Amino acid sequence: MVLAVFLFLGSNDDRLKKAQFLSDTIYFPLVNPIHKFNALLNLKEKYKILKKEHAKQTIREIKLENKLVEIENSKIEYETGNYRHLLADIIGFKGDFKERCLIINKGKRDNIKLNYPVISNDGIVGKIISVSHNYSIVLPLDNSKFKLGVMSKRTHLQGIMKSDIFGNSFMTLIKPGSDIKVDDIIVTSQISSVFPKGFPVGKVIKLIENPADVFMSAKIQTFINPSELDQTVVLLYEKDKSYEEEFKDN
Repeated sequence: MVLAVFLFLGSNDDRLKKAQFLSDTIYFPLVNPIHKFNALLNLKEKYKILKKEHAKQTIREIKLENKLVEIENSKIEYETGNYRHLLADIIGFKGDFKERCLIINKGKRDNIKLNYPVISNDGIVGKIISVSHNYSIVLPLDNSKFKLGVMSKRTHLQGIMKSDIFGNSFMTLIKPGSDIKVDDIIVTSQISSVFPKGFPVGKVIKLIENPADVFMSAKIQTFINPSELDQTVVLLYEKDKSYEEEFKDN
């Protein structure tokens, strides 16, 4: 009651000063925890807002990084001609580890067809072997079922590239004494039934000769490792095989 009378006496400014005085002295132990509690609530609310903004910024940065990777993966560092192409994401695998195929997110709706060549910005990847409406399966070059006509870029020496079940790749059907050596660059040849001529495959790292064999072979270190890719480029290209129809009639 005394405090009420004390606060009531005087002008408005006096009453405000008295109230502030009581708040800072007598009522301080009671008021201070309430202020701290309110400040804590405000701090938590600000933290939530900052956390949400940080999450949004992180998502924006990830999207930007992915876009930059797409742009980088679509850059082909070698001559590909004027063939139309599509960038595709590798979304899964099919088969055992060393014999597995790649699943990409492009299919018939994107005009993908069987035997279309698949490449990366460093070299060839494989070929399309199965197509559904939205997806396709790629047989990679290190699969033992993959075979490809190749040649030495330096001498145009022809051969067939094959891979074993461990993913090792070889240029085969080379006549002994042929002009081929370690570090020669191997590219696709004109006899390839899938790829245009001149696409990079790999380089020779070892020559293998056996006196008991008719042919020698060259071990190739391919320019790409399919298991390290997350995107590929599909060439909308079909090899001209009209000569086959002509020979059927002869």
